[in-house]
Amino acid sequence: MTKPKQAQPTSKERIIKAAAELFADRGYHAVGMTDLQQAVNLGRGSLYHHISSKEELLFDIVKLYIFELAEEAEVARSIKDPIKRLQALGSGLVEKITSHQAELTVCFREVQSLTEDRHKEVLGLHTKYEKVWKETYLEGAKSGVFREYDGIVLKGLLGMFYYSYLWIKPGTKLDTKTIADHLNDLSFRMLKK
Repeated sequence: MTKPKQAQPTSKERIIKAAAELFADRGYHAVGMTDLQQAVNLGRGSLYHHISSKEELLFDIVKLYIFELAEEAEVARSIKDPIKRLQALGSGLVEKITSHQAELTVCFREVQSLTEDRHKEVLGLHTKYEKVWKETYLEGAKSGVFREYDGIVLKGLLGMFYYSYLWIKPGTKLDTKTIADHLNDLSFRMLKK
């Protein structure tokens, strides 16, 4: 049985992927359009046919992955057991970070470079995502499996997951499931009553 062919990425998708890798490696402000042109092997006119600005690329990267996380959190919301929902949220976030490390590095590190309206839109999606984590914590506290809600504990728990992009490296000996299991275990210990 032959595997179906994967669709070739569009020029815009190639540009976004290259921009994410460059921004993650060098930082958003250190990357110029010439760097991006060279990375995707396009002339200036061809590049600007697909994008309008460097900030548009940053916005596309950040919005796409924050939107995907928010959508996955909405799916996890249907899990009634707060412990299982917490595990699903944690595992989903670790999976996203390990499978799209450059893009998530850009999301976590470069979001402040967006101008006001774009920054506000992304923060709205981010708030929507974190709301599901908060609801999970509150529901677990109400049912007696988690301790009383504490916003600082929630921020610490989320930070533990978010900043794993700094130490999870491609080719690491730890697989995604092992990393997620360890972080989920720590999460449960932080929240258990």
